[in-house]
Amino acid sequence: MAQQRAPAKRVGRRFGYAVAIAGNVALLVIVNNILDWGWLPWLTEGFREVLPVMNVSLSVSIVVNAIYLFYDAPGFKAAAELALLIISLVVTIRLLRVFPFDFSAYDFSWGTLARWLLGLAIFGICVGMIAQVAQLARLARKSAGEASSPTP
Repeated sequence: MAQQRAPAKRVGRRFGYAVAIAGNVALLVIVNNILDWGWLPWLTEGFREVLPVMNVSLSVSIVVNAIYLFYDAPGFKAAAELALLIISLVVTIRLLRVFPFDFSAYDFSWGTLARWLLGLAIFGICVGMIAQVAQLARLARKSAGEASSPTP
């Protein structure tokens, strides 16, 4: 029974990686055309300043998820997720610095809320980075323990 679950879990993970790839490809198309499409009237031309780092982030995520389709060992995955979080932090900080949003047409202080949400995202990314470093440390300890234990 357990042997049947392992391949099913692997197939489920691979499906998730494929969905992530498709989602990131769709986001690449959207973020690179959204200003031209005029969907978000509060998004300014300053958004073009954020696009390069956003494109790097989405592209790296596509590549990492493509690698996961074939190789998703825990140590590799933990290191890759840490790298993705670092890139996400750079993108979020860039969004906060450029702040390509103009909410002046609205009565509510959406700009303040957006800045708070970006700050909250930065905090969450930092927490995620700490968790990934802890995961890497756990995996390293486990690997070191297995390497030092005698094999029968």
